[in-house]
Amino acid sequence: MKKQQQSNKKDLIMSSALKVMSEKGYYGSTMDDIVAESKMSKGAIYHYYKSKKEVYLGVIESLENEYTAVFAKVNKEDNSAKTLKKLFTTVSHQLKKDPTFFKSFSTFWSISRHDKDFRNAIQNMYNRFQKFIELIIIEGIDNKEFKKVDPKISALSLILNLEGIFWFTLFESRDIDAETYIDQISDYILSAYMLKEGK
Repeated sequence: MKKQQQSNKKDLIMSSALKVMSEKGYYGSTMDDIVAESKMSKGAIYHYYKSKKEVYLGVIESLENEYTAVFAKVNKEDNSAKTLKKLFTTVSHQLKKDPTFFKSFSTFWSISRHDKDFRNAIQNMYNRFQKFIELIIIEGIDNKEFKKVDPKISALSLILNLEGIFWFTLFESRDIDAETYIDQISDYILSAYMLKEGK
């Protein structure tokens, strides 16, 4: 019970910090802002996190844990092509459901340019995500669904295309929405990967 209460408090701190950062940015926000948003006491927050930086590094870890659970469901498709397509549609669905995660990344990228700890945290997260995609691609090659592409380069290319979605959190397009972008770009990528019958 105590562990669950601690987990709930940490979740509240993380969601409050993310909301504060989306409104004020990292450098414009303070621990007092997070305290006010969470409606917790300052002492309660400092019990878990000693500084604003610790809180926001915790946010990165929290977001990765959340999306690891979301992407775990992607792996339940019955072939690699469907799994990659599901990965794209899941990202699109999550953007529609709650864009806060995606909006936060431009801020985290900016911080990581000047802060080694943030850079390492983001880099480690990307490395794990890239490995997750590599394994899907390797399975597709082994199952003769995909051409013999380089899994590392293909996974990185896929991530870079997925990151196009962050553009939609910063700017608006009169010609295309994020869902259409995701749907079309995933079809282009899968078409490039797919092994033609008889080859």
